[in-house]
Amino acid sequence: MTAEIVAAAADARAFHPRGQFNQLALDHVAFDDLTGREAFESAALRDVTADTSAVAVVGPIGAGKSSLIAAVCGRLPESHVALRVPVTGADDPTHVSTLAALALSSALSAVEMDHYQRSALERERADRVTQTHAPIGITGGRLGGGRFPAGVDVELGSLREEYQTQRLAGERLVGLDRLISILVSHERQPVFVLEDTEAAIGGANRTEVADQFFDGPIRAFMREVDAACLIAVQEHIAAQSASFQRLAPELRLVPLPTFDDAAGHLALAAIVDHRLSIHGLPGTSGDVVGDDAFQVLLAFYRETNRSIRHVLAALQSATEHAADMGSALVRAPHVHAAAEDWRPRLQDHPGAR
Repeated sequence: MTAEIVAAAADARAFHPRGQFNQLALDHVAFDDLTGREAFESAALRDVTADTSAVAVVGPIGAGKSSLIAAVCGRLPESHVALRVPVTGADDPTHVSTLAALALSSALSAVEMDHYQRSALERERADRVTQTHAPIGITGGRLGGGRFPAGVDVELGSLREEYQTQRLAGERLVGLDRLISILVSHERQPVFVLEDTEAAIGGANRTEVADQFFDGPIRAFMREVDAACLIAVQEHIAAQSASFQRLAPELRLVPLPTFDDAAGHLALAAIVDHRLSIHGLPGTSGDVVGDDAFQVLLAFYRETNRSIRHVLAALQSATEHAADMGSALVRAPHVHAAAEDWRPRLQDHPGAR
């Protein structure tokens, strides 16, 4: 039977790491659950809903920063609205007005998507209750929390017109301040989400860009915008950026955990179980992945500097190797071969090793 499960997992690409933000909450297994401590998702959720805190989720590339943030967005109460700031869409992510304009544009676009997004969010919550998981995406600028109240689109329509006609151009944070005022007047607290900072400011020899990013837009969001925000920060940037270190005392920091061998085996098994479940596949991790394979995956986890994304990619390749060979389990040689395939790609991910 297990050979069939291995083949089905390979065909379904059950372990393939999906990068789209709207899929991450569904794929994510909470670090709170994996560690038995409410120091990750629960801490971030508590901080962004208690006041207008800026929460920095810190970890290596691929370790689960965006997944954690997506999970927090999915758990926001009705009193809050998560709004994505598409950092990678900025020509200059270090310029305050540019990033503010992107945040405003994304938020205004989200109003037009409200009906679809609300429906998708309700289905996702229902899936979590019934445990009949289906891959559902929440698209657009708004990512979770309560719906936009009736009539808010009328008030935002004027703001949208001013933005589209460039009357807000060069006004730094004026448009965002008005957006926040409108939402707060309707008893909705916005939470700005900057989770794709990795692609915009990360990479080798780009510490100077990161410094400008933290000194400019992030400092402005923290000190001049009356709203909470969630920010993904690469671990090596946090260590190297003098600007980030100056801001760190004002941030609520959520560093991602490091799993040792024993805890790592349990964590990986839980992730495999979850992936099998959301793809509707029978069996558990022990029916698909051998203990020897888990040991090699844990070694790859350490080699990649805790990149769960790369470990899952290697596991997917290993599962395909095992399926091709008709194996009843994914074994160590399959993972060794998959890791060898993935190793050259690590050179493109500074901080991943």
